[in-house]
Amino acid sequence: MFKEPVEILPNVSYTACATLKGPDSHYGTKGLRKVIHESPTTGAKTCFTFCYAAGNNNGTSVEDGQIPEIIFYT
Repeated sequence: MFKEPVEILPNVSYTACATLKGPDSHYGTKGLRKVIHESPTTGAKTCFTFCYAAGNNNGTSVEDGQIPEIIFYT
């Protein structure tokens, strides 16, 4: 969780990364490349598209990794 909310803009690519310290941790598998959320109240759709990040990803990928969810509001 961030200390303050972070504004993200449509059609801009962002990279989320984490530095984990300590023993080996659990990780998720079978992640989705694209997630579309439809607001139950307004019907507005928000789409997140996940892609590979350049650099050393320590064995993680779009499908397998350490960031289990994106919490957002519009």
